[in-house]
Order: sequence, then structure tokens, then C-alpha cells
Amino acid sequence: MKWILAAVAYLFLASASQAAWDTPENANPILPGYFADPSVFYDSTSKAYYVFSTTDGNWISYSSEPAVWYTTDFVHWKSQPLSLPSIWPTSPLWAPSITKHPTNGRYYLLYADNGGTFIASADSPLGPWTNATSGTSASSAPLYASGSMWGNNDGIDAQFFVDGSTVYMTFGGSGKCGIARLAFAANGLASIDNSDTRMTDGTTHKYKLLAGLANFLEGSCMFRSGSTYFVTYSNNACQNYNVQYAHATSPVGPFTAGSGQILARDNANGILGPGHNSILQVGNSWYICYHRQHYQYVDVKRQICMNQIAVSGNTIGAGVQTQAGIGSGTGALETLLASAKTASEKDLAFGKTVLASSESDYKGGTGSGEKFAAITHFYAARYAVDHNNGTIWAPSALPGNLIVDLGADQSLGRCETTFEYVLRTYRYKVEYLSGSEAATITAAQSSTAWHAIVDRSKNSQKLSPVADPLGVVARYLRLTVLSADIPTASAEITTILQTDYADRVGVVEFKVFGPATSLRKLDGFRIPGKATLRTTGNFAVFPDRFQGASKRISVFDYAGKLVHQGTTRKDWIDLRIDLGLPAGDYVVSVEVAP
Repeated sequence: MKWILAAVAYLFLASASQAAWDTPENANPILPGYFADPSVFYDSTSKAYYVFSTTDGNWISYSSEPAVWYTTDFVHWKSQPLSLPSIWPTSPLWAPSITKHPTNGRYYLLYADNGGTFIASADSPLGPWTNATSGTSASSAPLYASGSMWGNNDGIDAQFFVDGSTVYMTFGGSGKCGIARLAFAANGLASIDNSDTRMTDGTTHKYKLLAGLANFLEGSCMFRSGSTYFVTYSNNACQNYNVQYAHATSPVGPFTAGSGQILARDNANGILGPGHNSILQVGNSWYICYHRQHYQYVDVKRQICMNQIAVSGNTIGAGVQTQAGIGSGTGALETLLASAKTASEKDLAFGKTVLASSESDYKGGTGSGEKFAAITHFYAARYAVDHNNGTIWAPSALPGNLIVDLGADQSLGRCETTFEYVLRTYRYKVEYLSGSEAATITAAQSSTAWHAIVDRSKNSQKLSPVADPLGVVARYLRLTVLSADIPTASAEITTILQTDYADRVGVVEFKVFGPATSLRKLDGFRIPGKATLRTTGNFAVFPDRFQGASKRISVFDYAGKLVHQGTTRKDWIDLRIDLGLPAGDYVVSVEVAP
């Protein structure tokens, strides 16, 4: 077996204006895994940011497995599957949009399906979601059926726009974009409001076709800055996708096309096909959240990114796409992220020397007639320890091994592994060696003295990152990836525009942390029914020196309300407390007495 050593010095070449696509700690993509058509939303009640999106990465079941990501700081993210109405179709579901109603206080979620555009409501951005129309079946449930506005392509990419106390949606594709006003009954059910006299088009449903959107294809998103109404939208396709805009003095137009492309393909900086966006204002800063294509090009493996935009008068700055994203520059989210990184636990594996059993090649691809050449050892070992969601390590054969040299013996609390398909199940093992058992990483590779510490060979957990307690002193860790429930060429995937797709098991990030002594709202915990407290992500691990110490545990719901507080002297690894709370996600704060 040929092992590949990466003594990571992290020197990359790029244009003078940007970091390279594989620079460590790039803030774009903001999420691991493959998602598209993002709707970003800030909830003042839970004080968290949410991203709803299309789930990519498997073609026959394309746009299935809907999920939501959420964070308070753009560093620590959690995801969970969406609990959508049972009468809705399960696939395909794409291009969601979320908002909070300005007067009734409920949250509303739009999703598109081939049969129509569906709307649901909930008391929380995390759901569970109930159908928000009077329909009781898949055929009667949509807010509007595809084709019931103007015909072909009217069911594409509906997005909310809230203007004061009025809720609209923009929608449509292939050259036509419309706006409709929504009405909400006292019971919270939604419908299209046919009483607005400005909506001069349509029969069954009243809407207004928006004039002046030059080069409009799909993905409309309306927002207002001062007295100016903007519509951003996407044009072209695949690796050449881009975002343009138009402006008006009224939400129904007429609009005037803006100059330049807000987002565009950037070959020099490894950015392909940025498009389909939502807009977020935080303080005085404006942000565009969008997807781009996998680099190198692989269709239907899109990734979520975010950049600040400059909005002034009736103009929006052009060419804002970068790899650094909100990890560089000044602004509200840039400050938030920088502060969170400073306060974060140290990842002991970041930038360390790694040794892999193999590295998978990029096999090349084709998109819109353009060919992308194959690249050997493209999915490199060093990418597993680079804090970059746009890179992965993938062995060319299974089982595949990655050894991390921490440089010296370290007291270890836990490891966290984020896999390429973050909603799928992976099976793996983790072992360790001390510095006295191997003087170098190559000696560690040939050692037969590895000690087992994590065995997930029968793992069933689907959500990444997967956190595992360590509680050992070690210099080397070996991650062995065994198998995964991922799309394969013979099963779920119909190859359309790509050749580089399946037969890889990839690791986005392998992180290692020391013992935790105090965690401040580190992570959400799930309490299944009346059962015990269990983690779904990061969790605190207290080594022997904390056993018997008094630990104060505070549990909050996502509205920030304290729902439980108590103390224990149990070791955290064995901690199981029946809190008597309903099943759901909670935030846990743990403090250890001196």
C-alpha cells in the first residue's frame, strides 16, 4: 500500500486579490456537504441564523432529505432533518423560502415540487411544520398548483418578500417573473390574495408580471433598501450561473435592470456557477447567500456560500464572490465570525502533518459542452485538517486510513468527523498511539500497537459532524473509514453532466479537541421522548481528573428560556439525566467547579 504524507505548510498560489479555493480556513462554503438554493433567515426570538436549502448529491432521489442548518455565530453549525407535512411529496423538493409573519408571529416555509408550490407553518424555525392551506392531500395542499398562474415554469423558485405588514412572494422561471400578495386567515392558513388591484395578471390567482428584468432565468429574490425595491435573480446555468439585479420604486415595478453581475464565474479563483440567492441584512451590512458548483466541476454537488454586498441608492456592487467570504473584511457578520473563532476551542489537528493510505483522483467532468480535465490525487489528505468546507480527503479504496500527528502527546477529549454527505451514515474506527510508541508518523504507520478507542463499524447516526469521546493521552490518531450509505453509480445516480461522482467516501474535516472544562452553550442536545439526555453533535467529555467534581448543568430551549438547572458529580461520559422535557433540541451549558 502506498501511503501519502502531507507535512502541511499550507502554501497556496492564487491571484493577488483572493485566496485559492483550497486555502485553509476559507469561510466559503459556509456549510459542509452539498446544498443549493439557500434561504437565509435571522430569528430574533432564538437569536440564531437559519439556512434552508435544496439537498444535493443524489440524483434519482434528487432534492430529497430536506434539512435545516442553524448557528448563532457562523462557526458552530448544527443541522437536523425537517419534519414536513405528511401529505406533502417527499421528492423532489427544492428552493425553500422561510419568513416570520410580521403580525401573527408564526413561521412560514415555502417549498417547490413538480406538482406545485407548498406552504407550511410552525411555531419555531425548526418545526415541526404543518400544511398552511386548507388542502388535505398532495394534490389539494399546494398554495398554487404548477401551471395555475401562467402555465409553463410558473412553479419555479417562489420566495417570500415581507414589506412592512404585507407578505408577498416572487416566483417563476425561463424569462417570466411574477409577484403575488399572500393573505393569512385568523387560523394562520395562507392563500393568494386576489383583492390587490395592482395584481393585474392571472385568472385563478392574481399576480403581476414584473417588467424590466433583463436576462431573467429563475431564482428571484426581492428586498427593499430605503425606498428602492430590488430583485436579484439568476441567469445561465451550471458552471456559468450568475446573479443579476433590477430596481424599482414599487414592488410591482416597472423595474430597471442594474449594471454588472453581483456574482459571476471566476476561473482565476476557482469559483464556478454562483447563483440562486437570498439576501440578509444585519445591522448596516447586507449579505448575499448563494450556492456555487463543486470545484473542480461536478454537477448537482453545489455548496452554500455568503459574501457581503454593497447597496447604495439603486445600485448593488458587482463581482463580490470570494473564497474568504465573511471570514475576511469588516461588517456585522465578519465581526461575529471573527469573535466566535477567537473564543472557540482549539482544534489540535488543524494544519498538522497527516499520512493517508491513498488519495482519490478527480476523474474529470463535462458541463454545458465544457470539459474539465482529470486531476490525480485531487482529494488530498491535508484537506481533512484544513477548516475548509470546500475541500475533502477521499481514499481511492476502502478501508481508507488517515493518520494525524499531533506533534507531541496531548490529553484528548473528543474528536469530530464531518463526512462528505453530511446527511448520510458512515462507518469508521479511530485508534491512537502515544509518542513513546512511535517516534515519527511513518513509524506510526507501520506500527502494530494501535489501540482501539472508537468503533463505529456498525454506526447508524446520519448527521455530521459525528462526535466521539476519546479521554486518552496520545500523539497519533488513525481514522479508518470502512463504508458509507452514499449514492453509487449503479444505484441512486443517473449520470447527467458529470463523470466524477460516486465511488468515493470523503471526509470534509477531522477535528480533535482537548478535555473540556467549561462549555458555554456549545451544542444542542436531543431528548428522545421521555428518555435520557443524549448528544447529537459536540459534547463535553470530562477525563478522570474531573470525575467527582461538581458540575452545574443548565438547559435552555432555543428561545433562550432556562428549562432545567441542576448539579451532578457524575462523570459526563456516563451522564444520563431524565429531565422530564419533551423531545426536541436544547442548548446545554456545563460549568465545572474549581
